[in-house]
Amino acid sequence: MAVPRRIIVGFIATLGACGARTELAAPRDDHDDASANARDASSDSITTLPSPCLAKAPTLLAGGGKAIQFIALDHDSVYFTDYTLGTVNAVPKAGGSAVVLAAGQGKPSGLVAISGAVYWTAFSGDAVLSAPTSGGSSTTVATNQDGAYEITAAGAVPYWTTLRACSVARAETSGKAHVVAEAHQPFTTIASTNDWVFWVSYQHKSVERFEIASNTTTTLIGGEGLELPTTLATDGTRVYFGGISPSHAAIRSISIDGGDASTLFEAECTIDGGAPANPCVGNVATDSAFVYFTADGKVSKVPVAGGDATTIASAQPRPYAIAADDACVYWSNLGDGTVWAAPIK
Repeated sequence: MAVPRRIIVGFIATLGACGARTELAAPRDDHDDASANARDASSDSITTLPSPCLAKAPTLLAGGGKAIQFIALDHDSVYFTDYTLGTVNAVPKAGGSAVVLAAGQGKPSGLVAISGAVYWTAFSGDAVLSAPTSGGSSTTVATNQDGAYEITAAGAVPYWTTLRACSVARAETSGKAHVVAEAHQPFTTIASTNDWVFWVSYQHKSVERFEIASNTTTTLIGGEGLELPTTLATDGTRVYFGGISPSHAAIRSISIDGGDASTLFEAECTIDGGAPANPCVGNVATDSAFVYFTADGKVSKVPVAGGDATTIASAQPRPYAIAADDACVYWSNLGDGTVWAAPIK
């Protein structure tokens, strides 16, 4: 299968009926908390140690990839999956050689770092797995996850989306994977805080909000006027998102309590030899002060309150996945299979 920008773009028109699952056996094991002071790409934990990133300008961290669509962070490392090569990888933020944490994976996609372990989805393997960030054997967290795609962490609990099963599931301490939402159209991108999980539903044409304490799902934003997001990020106060348009780059935000969405950035998008990208916005991330995003061959940031966007890196070959910590922003380039870092100030 060829890998378009965010594989969901190609699947929306081709997926058939979704299979419903309610509870699935999912053996787990626990890992020591080797990175308690880390902030990963999808949680609202707070960094208390300065990032070891040493980049003073856009700096190559890793190369040789084929289709790096997702990255995640802990305090010391950048983790990334390669959908085509079937690998889960790590590279030090301070620079050094990249290492393969897991090989032979079935189209590995989303990943998140949680307490000394990295968790990832295997799209064609229909599974969620984990491995110690220090290296070692992988552990199967959940099986029969039909089209497992993107993953996040609410506290220490992984939540993930499945494209073919059209569901959102989570791992539970009982050793099972429990479905928290399902529909007849795919759920795609997902983001979280310790108390909330947010995802996009193509069936409802909406961003959904799941309250963990009450185990209830409501619509955060939706309707015919919504340019359906393909990427979400949250800082615990607002949710930030980018739309699916191939010719229009727009970064918007909405309070986690709902209300009207605000537009932080808008521009026309013309890259890939003059032709629009599909979609224009690759991904978004936030550190509560700025929203970082990839679009139009550039890595940029805009204040969370809106304002002028600042270009961090330009002339990038299809920049895509993005994450940030207190010192640097990190991103992947689909065009040449690389992972980069640049200072955020």
